[in-house]
This record gives sequence, C-alpha cells and structure tokens, in this order.
Amino acid sequence: MPTKGSSRQTDRDCIVCGQITRIAHLGIECCRACAVFYRRARRGNDYSCRSNTGQCAPGRGLNCKLCRYDRIVALLAPLQTVKSIDEPSPSTTAPVMPTKTARPLLDRVRAHYDTMCFNRLSSELNARPNPPHPLDISLENGPFYQADFAALIRAIRMLLTAALEFGRTTFPEFAQLSQSDKWALATNFFYRFRVFEGCFRANKIFLDEPNIYFVSYAGYSKIPFDETFLSTAPPGADTTGAMAYMRTSEMVSYFKRTRERIARVKPSEEEFLVIAVLMFFTYGDLSTSEHIHGLGEKYRTEILKELHAYYREELGMDDYATRIGELMMLIQMFEKTEDLKVQFEVMRLFNIMTDDNFVYQLKKDIGVQ
Repeated sequence: MPTKGSSRQTDRDCIVCGQITRIAHLGIECCRACAVFYRRARRGNDYSCRSNTGQCAPGRGLNCKLCRYDRIVALLAPLQTVKSIDEPSPSTTAPVMPTKTARPLLDRVRAHYDTMCFNRLSSELNARPNPPHPLDISLENGPFYQADFAALIRAIRMLLTAALEFGRTTFPEFAQLSQSDKWALATNFFYRFRVFEGCFRANKIFLDEPNIYFVSYAGYSKIPFDETFLSTAPPGADTTGAMAYMRTSEMVSYFKRTRERIARVKPSEEEFLVIAVLMFFTYGDLSTSEHIHGLGEKYRTEILKELHAYYREELGMDDYATRIGELMMLIQMFEKTEDLKVQFEVMRLFNIMTDDNFVYQLKKDIGVQ
C-alpha cells in the first residue's frame, strides 16, 4: 500500500491519442478527453474517415474522429457487458462476446474465508451447553447468541487456529514460513481483523440495533456491556469494578465509531475480502523479515489489481481512486493495537485477565506488555 501522503499515479501515454494522462478512464489507459469524446460520440454521429482508409494510425496526431472512436470501441470490447453489446457503432454492428478478468486470489480468499467462518461458527455453537442441531447451523442464520467472558476466550482460540489455516490454504508460501513468523502474522491479523469483521457483520445482521457488536463469529455483546458478559469471569474477580470500567472506557465509543464508519463506507463483500488480505499483510510495528515483506508486497499488489478489475468490470467505474482512498482510511482505524495495552492491564487488576489467561499472554507475545 502507498504510504500516507504518497501516490502511485504516474504519467502515461493515452493509448488512443497519445496525450499524457495520470488517470485511466473507461477502464483502459486513455485520457479524459478521449473518454468525453467517446461518451458524446456513442450517442450518435456521422463521422467519416479523413484518409478514407478507416485505418488512421493511433497516437499523437490522430485527428480522425471515426478512427479515434473505432479504436476506443475496439479497446473496450473485452470489457463490455452483455447489456452493452448491442450499442450502435458507426463502423461495425458485429457483437463482441464479453470477457472478464480472472480474479484467482479473490476467488481463493472467498472460498477459504467461508470455510474459516463455518468452522468457527460450528465450533463455537458446539462448545455451548445446549448446542443446536447441525441441520440448524448456517452462516446466514447462525444461530447467534449473547456472548460471555468464557465464550469469548474460547472463540479467540478458535479464530487464531482458523487464521493459521486461512493463511496456509490461501497463501501457498505461508506453509513454508517458520513457526514464529506464522504466529506473528496470525496474531497481527487477529487484532486488526476481529473488530473489523465484528462491526461489518453487525451492520448486516443487526442493522436496526446500532449498539450490538460481534465479539466472535457466533457471539455478540451489547454496548455498553451488561452484567451477563462477566457472569463467567474467573472466581474472585471484581466484576462490579470491571463492569464500571468497561462501561466508561474508550472501548464503548470505539465500537460505536467503528460501526458508524463502516456503515458510511458500506464495503461490498468483495471489498471486505480485499481488506482482509491487506490486513493479513499489514505489519505496523511488527518486526518481520525481508522475505515476509516481499511476500506481503506481492499479495497486496495482486489483490489491488483484482480490486481494480472488479470496479471496472462489475461496477462499471472509470474513476475509483476516491473509493480506494476510503478503504485505505478504513483500514487505518484498526492499526492501533497499542491502545489495548491500558485496557488489558486494568482488566488484570480486576482479576478478569489473570496472568495465565490466554488472551493476556497473547497480547504480551506480540510486544504489548
């Protein structure tokens, strides 16, 4: 990803008229002038070829309107949808079968994320005292339940296990990494992705209940937290003090802001999956090897290329720089795991997080102590 304040835009020649452009229009490397010309020309024209050959050379000096239009039509032909095949052309009426850019990484992410979700859902539900019948379990309908502290700790273990498998099946090179590198990537991904996924899903499933947030795949909590959440806290825990802290801490406003921000951006399912990949290979202050940095650059570049194809071919967007900017700003909301430092330490003082608690140890493992 480009760093803050930087841009990947570079000067390039328009492949129609040869003029310099910095933004690709119409989903191809053409300038704004050619894009405007095409939109006006396709509404009807009576152009004729200046050379009477119908083959005026493209590039600088292309002053023939008919050949300019025909070249844009030819370049756009592979991107056309079935709906637009029958649009009239001043030079040809032969239909061109639409093609679609392959998106193998996005397809792979979708398949393995669905598997990860179902494994987490079924594991969480089957760990409950009265699990539902297997026929009643589905990604769409859950069933979902109000989570408590013990269920949350179990769900975190399940998510981390699933995240390791997601990395192995989605990114082939992941299996060859050292155990420490695998764990570093999985835990780093976990802290960013869990909140993002929880708010994204809450906006879909609890659309009219803005104070609900998924703390796991099957379990949700109401914000501010109620007494049921700490009903399974360790013996001797100061649940009264901990509950008072939780209701007034930054967590309450953070969850609310996050749900509201995601609701404003409204990521599609495809954009959600792209963000998942970017989060998996976004390291923040994590110390990683040059090999992992190269691996991350590879997959960030690949998934962003497929996102561009999705915008152009499925959404018909010519200029989507602003939309990508919104997604990048959204990711930045989940960069700060350091903010959890004080919250974990305070919860330990209330004996909610004990020294041997898995989540507390996990946080120490990635350097927040």
